[in-house]
Amino acid sequence: MADRLLAAGSFALGIVVAFTLEAVAGEDERSVDMWAIMLLGAMSAPLLARRRWPIPVVLAVLAVSTPYHLLDYPHEATMPALLVAAFTAARYSERPRPAYAALVAVAAVILPVVAASGAPGNALLGVGWLLMAFFAGLAVRFHQAWKAAVAARLEQERTDEVERRVAEERVLIAAELHDVLAHGLAVANVQASVAAHLIDQLPMRQDAPLQELSGTLHSLSDTSRATLHELRAVLDVLHGGEAEPTEPAHHLGELQRLVEMAEAADVRVDVESDGLSHELPATVSVVAYRIIQESLTNVIRHSTAKRATVRLDQDGHRLRIAVIDHGPARPESTMTPAGFGIAGMTGRAQAVGGELSAGPGESGGFEVSASLPVPEIWRVPV
Repeated sequence: MADRLLAAGSFALGIVVAFTLEAVAGEDERSVDMWAIMLLGAMSAPLLARRRWPIPVVLAVLAVSTPYHLLDYPHEATMPALLVAAFTAARYSERPRPAYAALVAVAAVILPVVAASGAPGNALLGVGWLLMAFFAGLAVRFHQAWKAAVAARLEQERTDEVERRVAEERVLIAAELHDVLAHGLAVANVQASVAAHLIDQLPMRQDAPLQELSGTLHSLSDTSRATLHELRAVLDVLHGGEAEPTEPAHHLGELQRLVEMAEAADVRVDVESDGLSHELPATVSVVAYRIIQESLTNVIRHSTAKRATVRLDQDGHRLRIAVIDHGPARPESTMTPAGFGIAGMTGRAQAVGGELSAGPGESGGFEVSASLPVPEIWRVPV
């Protein structure tokens, strides 16, 4: 549409210039007639395809303008179409050499043809305008290329930052998983050690079955202790050898803690749990807690809502989570770049084989939905 308007404007301006110069110049140039109008129209027509074929458009305009000048019509009337063609060659040509060659061809033809009419000054002025249009096109092209490069660099930096944050979240998940496993293994180690010690104190400890059971319990104690050390070593590697002792990982059994945190920030939280089993795998419980925690934090920081809903339901072997707020975003939140909370939550969900989505909800607020698989291992009370 823009090219159509540009072609029509170029034709109309050429007609106006031709009739104006005819009125001013009098008998110095040939009068504008139907042939002149047709040639001006033929010069503007190729501009319709200027973005697709910039160099052929320049050559087509040049080919039509040459007989126009040879017939000694008002020469300046061709400038609108020629200026647009020169600008287009510099702006849209994929390779610069053909564009420079096209400009040279235009100047080489226009300059002698117009100069032969007895107006060398006008010929030089016309070539000067062509050069200005050409270099204006180059300037616009370089500016657009620079903007695209800056945008690509910023996007790459953001992608790298997202990947870094996701990697940090995965390390944190590993630390939380370590706490969950370490707790279970420590309990198993203590119980096995105590049971083995009690068996060793029995009067009948020399019986073969009791000796075998005692050996098994001692082996279980040693294995669990060694596994704890290996877990710690893996966690040290993930933290670059600088891992600090961590607190027990929070899980869904502590959901009331998040509710109280939100209510302290003047956001009432309604918890709806349907069909939720009394036990969940520890990893799923920890990830679900963190997703709800980040979602409620986002409600407090970025939403004007005074109420949020947390829905939990278990459908077969999947735990479904939804955190919904009921208010529009704060004005300042819409003007700041998106953070990395959603990327972190998505990484957590994917780390346990689940999925997460986030976006505007039907209530006019924001909704975070997650679906996590529930395998039959490592269950903790909720």
